[in-house]
Amino acid sequence: MRIANVVLNDFTRDNRVLKIASTLVSEGQEVTVVALHKRGLPRREDHPQGFTTHRMKLLMPARLVGSALKFVELCLKVTWMYRRYDAWHCNDAEAFVIGLLAKCTRPQLKLIYDCHEFEAERNGKSQWHSKGVRWMERNFIRFAEEVIVVSPSIQAAYEERYTGHGLPPVRLVRNVPGKLDASIVPLDESSSLLRDSLGLGGDDFVALYQGAFTINRGIEELLELSAQLTGTHIHLVFMGYGLLENEVRSAADAFPNVHFQPAVPYEQVLQYTRGADVGLVSVRPICLSYLYCLPNKLFECIQAGVPVLVNELPDCAALVEEFEVGHVLRGDSAQDWLQALQTLAVQQPSFKETSGPGLQRAQLELNWEKEQTELAAIYHRIDETQRNLTSAI
Repeated sequence: MRIANVVLNDFTRDNRVLKIASTLVSEGQEVTVVALHKRGLPRREDHPQGFTTHRMKLLMPARLVGSALKFVELCLKVTWMYRRYDAWHCNDAEAFVIGLLAKCTRPQLKLIYDCHEFEAERNGKSQWHSKGVRWMERNFIRFAEEVIVVSPSIQAAYEERYTGHGLPPVRLVRNVPGKLDASIVPLDESSSLLRDSLGLGGDDFVALYQGAFTINRGIEELLELSAQLTGTHIHLVFMGYGLLENEVRSAADAFPNVHFQPAVPYEQVLQYTRGADVGLVSVRPICLSYLYCLPNKLFECIQAGVPVLVNELPDCAALVEEFEVGHVLRGDSAQDWLQALQTLAVQQPSFKETSGPGLQRAQLELNWEKEQTELAAIYHRIDETQRNLTSAI
């Protein structure tokens, strides 16, 4: 089966799309990742995992990026080039809209709608955008073969909101990493990568925020701790990239206990994460998508053997408590985070030691090697349906 894995970014950092494409190739599918072109990137690229990446170059002037005209051009190009494929894996609402257009031109095209978030309730989107996504899903989600979501609460929300609108089966495929690959950096060496990179010692208590530096992820509150950490053995490390990178860099320059670690290649993330004493999941629940989130940084910490400190996000808290892999913060202010870190930093035995048994149990359960079975099953069902239709004819 030929599958177009459609994503509206340049596919340089989207680990979920990478994992999905790799899994489908391992299941015998022919996969093309359809992404957006960016200057300096190849238009076509053969990935070592066995799939091809095609980055679409658009002709509209740069000043119109993100405009309706730019999106129309993208819709027409992707639809024309990939309408003959057997299935589209549509990552997020915008890609599903393009998939719907393609299905109008070829009704037998199979669409999988992969919701990386609660699509109509996302952070930073305008009211008209959210209303438009709700209208689109209410009227057209029935044209998907199946819907994929990333957390149990988002699954329940989709089923409650759209069951009366022809909602197809909703499957949970969490954004978990693969098991830590010791062949890249031996396990006995990987725990020092982060500390060596930043000049931190073995006695320093390292609290790690990793991922996108964007608004409403708790970065602003964590940066408020900068001055108060000076003179302690608690070190706050930010590893990643994004909108608030200048603020992070400024704090790292001004305060000795705050550190900036540039984003590392995906295959090295877990090795760097291993150097932390605690991982911070500080997403602010300012929208339903964030309230219901299960961010990949939570699972990355678990696979790296690092306990987590999370605020009161229901799915995150439930997972932490089920596997005993961390602590749930009751409160969301900068002082709440500071007090929690101060408590964990002096805990004996260490927080990492006491969380060890739970982390080991969670590592066996929460890894892509296990999670991908649900993804593979979706495409096996589509394959079987197509074979049955062919045989009936």
